[in-house]
Amino acid sequence: MRIAIDATSVPPQRLGAGTYIYNLVRALAQLDTDDRYFVFAKPETFAACPEVGSASRFRLVPVRLPWRLARMAWEQVVLPWQLRRLDVDVLHSPHYTTTAISSGWRRVVTFHDVTFFLLPERYPPLRRAYFRAASRAGARLADLVLAVSKTVKADVERHLRLPPERVRAVPLAASPSFRPLEDPAGIAAVCGKYGLPDRFVLNVGALEPGKNQATLVRAFHRLTPQDPELGLVIAGPRAWRYERLLRLVDKLGLTDQVRFLDYVPADDLVALYNLAEVFAFPSLYEGFGLPPLEAMACGLPVVASTAPALREVLDDVALLVNPQDVVALAEAMAAVLGDQALRSRLRESGLRRAALFSWGRTARETAAVYHEAIAGREA
Repeated sequence: MRIAIDATSVPPQRLGAGTYIYNLVRALAQLDTDDRYFVFAKPETFAACPEVGSASRFRLVPVRLPWRLARMAWEQVVLPWQLRRLDVDVLHSPHYTTTAISSGWRRVVTFHDVTFFLLPERYPPLRRAYFRAASRAGARLADLVLAVSKTVKADVERHLRLPPERVRAVPLAASPSFRPLEDPAGIAAVCGKYGLPDRFVLNVGALEPGKNQATLVRAFHRLTPQDPELGLVIAGPRAWRYERLLRLVDKLGLTDQVRFLDYVPADDLVALYNLAEVFAFPSLYEGFGLPPLEAMACGLPVVASTAPALREVLDDVALLVNPQDVVALAEAMAAVLGDQALRSRLRESGLRRAALFSWGRTARETAAVYHEAIAGREA
C-alpha cells in the first residue's frame, strides 16, 4: 500500500495538531510494515527524526509554503497532481481539510475537536467561519474520519452529521521524553533559564478564552494569602484575547507571582513538569488533552476540568472540577499542595494511566484505518 501524509500544516512551534502529526509520522516510520509512505512537509519539520526520509519505505517530499493561503491552494491544485504521479492509494490529511479531487485514492481525515462549533468565542470571526466551512467539506470528502478521542467522535457525528461507521476514535499519547527526570543539574538549569520560583503551579496552553486561564488565575489568587511564596507559571503562546488575562493578573496584584513563559520547547517542558508542585488545567473543552497526560507521565499530580474528553483520558487519576467554579478549583489545588498522601497517590496512579497510551499504539491503529479505507475501495 502506498500512503501519503500531508504534514504541511505543522508550524515551527509544534503545538496541538502539530505535535500529533510529528509523533504519528515518527511512530509510523518505526513500525515494521511493508507499506510505502510519502510525507509532504517542510524539510526542517522532521530534521530531528532520522527515521523519516532515511528509510527506503519512508520518503520525505519537501514542500515550502510561506503562508496559509498558499497551503490551501497547494492542497487543492498541486497535491492531487503529486498523488497521481506517486500512484498513492491513501491520502491522510491530519488537520481537518483535504483535497477535493480524488483520482482513485482514498481519503482519511483527522479531526482534533469541533470547538469552532462548540466554543465559537475561542476564534476570531474569519478564522471561525473558515474552520466551520473547511471541516464540513473535509468530513464530506473523507472516506473515513479519525477522531482523537471518543468524545470527538461523538461531536463529529453530531455536528458534522456523519454516520458512526465512518468515524474511528484513535487516542493520542505523551512522547516517551515526558518522564520523571533524575538529572538535578539539568532541571536546575531550566529553572534558572526561565527564572522560576521555588514552588509553583503549572499550566500549559495557548493564551485564549477556551483554555480558561482566567478562572485559574482567580483560583490561584485565593491560595496566595495562605501560601505567599507559591507561584503560577503559564507556558503557552499568546493567541486570542490574551490581553484580558494580562489585565486580570494586574488587577489582582499578581504580577510578581504569575509568570508567562510563551512557547516552551518540549525538552524544557519536561523539566517544568518535573519542577512543578501541581498541574492545573481548567480548560472548557478539549479534543484529547495532551498537556495533563504529559504531566502525569512526568509524575506530576493533575487538577483538571470535567470536560468530557478530559474525563475520558484522565479517568479517576486526577482531581476533576467544574471549570467555572473558582472555589472548587482553588480547593482542589490546595488539597494537592497540602496532602502528601494524596500527592503520592495521584503521582503513582497518573504514571500508570499515562503508560496505557503510546504513539506506537496510535500508529498501529491509524495504519489499520488506512488498510480499512483501501478495503472499502476494493469492496
